[in-house]
Amino acid sequence: MSIRLIASDMDGTLLNPQARISAANIEAIRKLEQTDTEFLICTGREYHDAKAFMEAEGITCGYICLSGATVHDKNGRAQTKIPLTAGNAADIERIFNSYSINMDILTSHGRYTTCSREQKAKIARSFLSRRTSSPAELEQVIEQYLETVTFIESMEKLPEYATVFKVCGNDILPETVMEMKKTFSYHPELAAASSFPTNIELTNANAQKGIALKAYADLRGISLDDVMTLGDSDNDSSMFTPEFGWTVAMANAMPCIRDAAKYHTKSNEEDGVAWAIEQFVLGQEPKKHN
Repeated sequence: MSIRLIASDMDGTLLNPQARISAANIEAIRKLEQTDTEFLICTGREYHDAKAFMEAEGITCGYICLSGATVHDKNGRAQTKIPLTAGNAADIERIFNSYSINMDILTSHGRYTTCSREQKAKIARSFLSRRTSSPAELEQVIEQYLETVTFIESMEKLPEYATVFKVCGNDILPETVMEMKKTFSYHPELAAASSFPTNIELTNANAQKGIALKAYADLRGISLDDVMTLGDSDNDSSMFTPEFGWTVAMANAMPCIRDAAKYHTKSNEEDGVAWAIEQFVLGQEPKKHN
């Protein structure tokens, strides 16, 4: 059994706590170019966002984005698009409203939110504070981010041409997230997951990382035994099923990922992706996690 495809999450996995790709991770990924092993991004982020990180480092690869709702090959060609239906969107909005939770709505034509500008700035400030070196830089980054978001009152205000792929709620009490997930469990046509304990993400049930990864591998004639997955959070769970031969949890992973993983690597702060590539692909095989 060899590794022919590596599918890596971004936040909490490939990206360090400062939301950067470390030099060690970049070097390890570039070493793969001299092998028969393909590197694939598998993220909840939007395509243009994820691609910007990789292109900045001169890395060309394929992308599974929006938690599995869109797939692009390494040449940028869209291969799969799985949107939420109008009924899905209506159910999500109704449930979010019942909990008085604002929505971030990721579409084919950008990101929309029902947050006020002040609320979104507060959430962004909390999320980005560790990623900037000074208060002035932080405020500049926040302003730049806010310019990429369109503020609306409800989904009814979305333009007709905007296809909805994913809806998120952020800055939510963890116990409320758990309650919302239970509520959404009665909607089997939807997939509810989290990137961290205070958020919830909704996609079409067929738009999950693991489902998209299986299709991606099949298209390339790669056995799932020869696929390695790297992740840290609940929204990576569909990539941590027994069919995949090499499921590798980050040291900073949520318990659900650590428990499901066959193998473990170091944390995202310790270049865990590079360590896994060096050990599992380019070096000796470590012992399987029990």
